Amino acid sequence: MEDSVKRKMEQFYEGVDGPPLRVLPIGGLGEIGMNCMLVGNYDRYILIDAGVMFPDYDEFGVQKIIPDTTFIKKWSHKIEAVIITHGHEDHIGALPWVIPALDSTTPIFASSFTMELIKKRLKEFGIFLSSRLKSFRVRNRFQAGPFEVEPIRVTHSIPDCCGLVLRCGDGTIFHTGDWKIDESPVDGRIFDREALEELSKEGVTLMMSDSTNILSPGRSTSESVVASSLLRHVSEAKGRRVITTQFASNIHRIGSIKAAADLTGRRLVFVGMSLRTYLEAAFRDGKAPLDPSTLVCSNLLDKLLIQLLL
Repeated sequence: MEDSVKRKMEQFYEGVDGPPLRVLPIGGLGEIGMNCMLVGNYDRYILIDAGVMFPDYDEFGVQKIIPDTTFIKKWSHKIEAVIITHGHEDHIGALPWVIPALDSTTPIFASSFTMELIKKRLKEFGIFLSSRLKSFRVRNRFQAGPFEVEPIRVTHSIPDCCGLVLRCGDGTIFHTGDWKIDESPVDGRIFDREALEELSKEGVTLMMSDSTNILSPGRSTSESVVASSLLRHVSEAKGRRVITTQFASNIHRIGSIKAAADLTGRRLVFVGMSLRTYLEAAFRDGKAPLDPSTLVCSNLLDKLLIQLLL
């Protein structure tokens, strides 16, 4: 591991030699998962995201793949802040390993919903320290290391997703985070086109963009369209059991399912701990489509009529 770190460090500029703006991918570049990137102005850096990668089927026995924390620890004195773009596991899942590799006072910035997820995770690992955690709001600028940071709203399959505008004396970097353009999201929080238009007039030195399947023709279906389709299928299943599956983090989809249940006289049942984890975080942050306490317990399934459940 030490030799690997040494080889990596030999590839990177240090001090005043080389370009003033520096981007060092630790993971997630050209692959899905383990998003983790150092962005710096000379020798002052911020770390954007700290995610895990889930192994392929042929990697038997491997549960998670995390960024090289040995390398992060070697440069911990240069890393002045961590900024998280959103709450998916491939962006926050490695924090329990990355945070101990950083200096004990390095702040962690995130949106309010994402911060709820981070708090729970850090408490589970016994490394929660409230003074390090800083919540931000979109379009409100703050200082992180060498950069003035402006988060801007982007739409994705989880609430509170942000792109990051990083400004310093040597230029402006725009890191989009994960995004899609949803013109009619169910929560009404649309993609901030106005911020992008303003940024285009200001000028950008470097843009780094991440949108899965961006090279495929067409565009993603809006969640509002999915909600209508869900309602139609549930309505057509009178007298029958209905089971839906989804990513646990998709709070917007939970809202669509809840609406379908309400309009067809069914009650919701969740099976899976992760669903409750994300829903409870959204509820604490005021972004949940329902109160988790109103859900039917899965151990009561045998006692209720299947046509009244979803």
